[in-house]
Amino acid sequence: MIKWLIAAMLSLAVGTSALAQSYGVPSELLKNTRRLEGDTLHVCSDASGKIRDFDHRVASAIAEMLFLKAEFHEGFGGYPTSGDGFLDELQIAMTNTCDIMMGMTVQENSPFPEWAVLSRPYVSLPYVLAVKDEEYTRLRDIPVSRKLGTALSSMGERVFITWNQQQPKERRYTRLPYADMDLMTKRVADGSIGGMIVWQPVLAALRKNNPEAAQLRTIPMDPVPETVTRVGVLMKARDTFLRSQIDEAIDALVADGSIAEIMDEFGYEGVPGDARGVQ
Repeated sequence: MIKWLIAAMLSLAVGTSALAQSYGVPSELLKNTRRLEGDTLHVCSDASGKIRDFDHRVASAIAEMLFLKAEFHEGFGGYPTSGDGFLDELQIAMTNTCDIMMGMTVQENSPFPEWAVLSRPYVSLPYVLAVKDEEYTRLRDIPVSRKLGTALSSMGERVFITWNQQQPKERRYTRLPYADMDLMTKRVADGSIGGMIVWQPVLAALRKNNPEAAQLRTIPMDPVPETVTRVGVLMKARDTFLRSQIDEAIDALVADGSIAEIMDEFGYEGVPGDARGVQ
């Protein structure tokens, strides 16, 4: 899962040689021209993205700051958990349609190829532990006899697995992975499992749409290491001016509280910008 913001490009459509290279994508699928439009920022996002609406609000704020209008294009989704095929589709979209791609995870040692570059994060959002039992105030209050649910193939799940395997056998929890977040919520609410580890924006959406989620509250997950997804914008590496403008726009929107206001609107907990305090 994960997401990012956008900025300005200048006028007129001109036909110049595209700098993007193909990494397994047939060249005939890539338009060999540059798109230069003075008043429009073409924003792509994953229609199945967990924070798609939030990303759109942030993209619109960035575009407005850059005196541009945001034009949204949606696609992607439906990929296997391995992500096979995603990078090829992403390259085609970024070459032919998009100035920026929102909602991308910003991390060191990024797996993205050399034609792509990421902005600084516009938001950092944590994984949380949600429970119903009033007696639980932290993870270790939950007896190891109680099973815990995790969001399948999520970063929070991977961190929990690593921590859990490092514990003495008698101190390990039994983990049940879920692909259906509503079902996992139901199992916590009816007492079948002791709690669930889920990305906080997903829990916020559940609380709006699933009455059972309103019964749940979050408790500290320590001693499990904190897991935070830092979300930013993907651009083409050749668009150096655009990247500098987007980074400056993100800084300004974090500094003036605009990102925090959008987070409050969606019920998101976390940190505007980079959770590590690096801007």
